[in-house]
Amino acid sequence: MTLKNTFCSVLLALCFISINTQAQTEQDDFGQTLQINTQLHSMLGHPSWLLVIRDLDHGQNIPYLYDFESGNNFWLAFTYGHNYLITASTLTFNPYQNKVNNFCGLESQGRILRGLSLYITLTGDLTPRSATFNCRVLKTLDTNFTVVTPKENNAPN
Repeated sequence: MTLKNTFCSVLLALCFISINTQAQTEQDDFGQTLQINTQLHSMLGHPSWLLVIRDLDHGQNIPYLYDFESGNNFWLAFTYGHNYLITASTLTFNPYQNKVNNFCGLESQGRILRGLSLYITLTGDLTPRSATFNCRVLKTLDTNFTVVTPKENNAPN
């Protein structure tokens, strides 16, 4: 291999590394968030909540599955873009297999959520009967949700 071919190979490899790093950096940024806070008195069986978000800006479906282990929970769901749909919000009561479709009325039904983040608060007794719990959904214009990772060099001595 000549020096010119070696130089071209190294340059090409650096370009691929740079492109890959740039793609990962863009993917690490978050778009909109859904923050879920539960304050339940009781629940039937072992419920689990399936939430599927369709990120329209990146053409991907993002599934989230939350298992209720206790009455008090705080969960986050993220999109990478600012335009999305909620294609599924299904609560399943195991082992009974009772289901509540469009749980908390979150499914978009074709309406695009543009630049909105959601704050969802669930209270009461979680059963298949919607009269036993209260689900409040607050929609807010939200610019960015930043996740900061600590740097090892900044650790206290």
